[in-house]
Amino acid sequence: MTSERRRWRVRLRDHRGRILGAGTMLDGEHLLTCAHVIEGHDGVAVDFVALPGVEPGIATIVAQAAPIGDDGGDIALLRLRDPEEQISGAPLHRTALEDHQRVRAYGFPAGSDGMWSLATVVGDGGHGLERVQLHRHPDAEPITHGFSGSAVIADKTGHVVGMVATRYATEAARVSWMIPVETMLGYLPELRRWAEGSPAIDPSFVQYPEPPALDPRFAREFAQWLGGHGGADVRVIIMGQDDSAVAASLRRAVVLADRERGAGRTVTGPTVPPVGSVVLAVDAIGKTADEVRRRISDRLDVAADSPAGRHGSARTVVVYGIDEAAEPDELVGEVLVPLAQRAHELGLRLALAFREATSPGVSVVRSSTDVLPADEDDTEGRLALLETRLGELAKLEKDNASDASRFSDAPHVHPKERRLRGALTQLRAAEQDGDTEWVKRQLPVCERAVAKTVDRARDLRRLLDENLARRAELRARLDAYGEMARNSGLVEDVELDAAYAPAWRLLFEGPCDLAAAAAAVERYADTVRKRIDG
Repeated sequence: MTSERRRWRVRLRDHRGRILGAGTMLDGEHLLTCAHVIEGHDGVAVDFVALPGVEPGIATIVAQAAPIGDDGGDIALLRLRDPEEQISGAPLHRTALEDHQRVRAYGFPAGSDGMWSLATVVGDGGHGLERVQLHRHPDAEPITHGFSGSAVIADKTGHVVGMVATRYATEAARVSWMIPVETMLGYLPELRRWAEGSPAIDPSFVQYPEPPALDPRFAREFAQWLGGHGGADVRVIIMGQDDSAVAASLRRAVVLADRERGAGRTVTGPTVPPVGSVVLAVDAIGKTADEVRRRISDRLDVAADSPAGRHGSARTVVVYGIDEAAEPDELVGEVLVPLAQRAHELGLRLALAFREATSPGVSVVRSSTDVLPADEDDTEGRLALLETRLGELAKLEKDNASDASRFSDAPHVHPKERRLRGALTQLRAAEQDGDTEWVKRQLPVCERAVAKTVDRARDLRRLLDENLARRAELRARLDAYGEMARNSGLVEDVELDAAYAPAWRLLFEGPCDLAAAAAAVERYADTVRKRIDG
């Protein structure tokens, strides 16, 4: 994170000088915080903590969504009486949040002039599942009430994806909560002028005229599926025309499941899906395959050839009107089927909506994915499935070999994809030669070997992802304490430099020993704390 981008950080105080919480400057005049932070105050003092020497400003409320209990609403937009020209605002970013995603926030716990803390996204909760639970990292600073109103930043992208709303946290608390950007935009549409990123649902989902009748059975089953009930990663929907009850029920579910459109909703019942359960809904009617591909990529940062095992719990993508796309065959064959075949690894669930059951894309999807598993007697289908699994294995082994070398204690990667592909080639050759009985005997052996090898490669991928995340966390912690030292005037300090150097080498030079690096970072953090405390 550059110092330029950090200028949006501000601390809020009351007229007696007491710290109320944090805020985020959106431009030189407007700032965002929690409504409870400024509750009962007509105006608050704004300290520009990232602009040394700049006098505090005074801000008053422009718009707010009052707290709903302890876990809903709670958003306030403020305006400075005198704009601050040196401020570089923080754009809010719509994003599809992932479980296990690493984030950070800068707050003002008691007795502190500012502190970064690191956390991991856990899952939805609170009023209508509008909020997202965070678990701070065990060795990170507690996310206390002094963090309320601070921006939540995704480590991977640097984007502001939410705001801390921790109202009653104690010093020992590990759990805290954030309000996602899209929920804030739903409560306060005024904030959209500062928002970036692709919206979750295409505008047409709310522009279609709704027919008077819905399909209660479909609406109930689809809401349950969106809530995680039902094991299938891919669901094919035959919806009929736009004025059909199924199509209307599908569009209604998409709108209710969108964080931005569903914020503060009061509708409930078995046909209502959880807020946030649809992270992308694309209206494919009239669109090219490339347009749909870009829409998916812009929103989710995944592609058919993206690395496996990088995402958390399943995120649902809805594609509407596939058989009326500009290029339906290309859309199905080049975009949707590759994603569907790897939906589990990519953390995706796909709801693919066609007009007609007789559309060619329906049979292509069902024959190419686990929507219709290969029958025991479908030799060609089983061979095709092996081909898909070996394609996944090849990518896993390539990624694993690259990342294993980054850590001193990572297992060595023994590539097996080439040998297994040779076995598959033998099976295909025997099938072409008419040796059906031999293929039937050997095919299960090959399937078991491939399944076992892919499972092991996935396990290693998860381990390496955890190692990469832990290394990133330690690098961020080292950076945070380095900034603390600089902000306290401890520059070119011999003792601090001696503690910083080994930690930096362990994290940035050669294979990383995570245990040694963690100990070195903690020694540096302890040294910084002691020097600042005098």
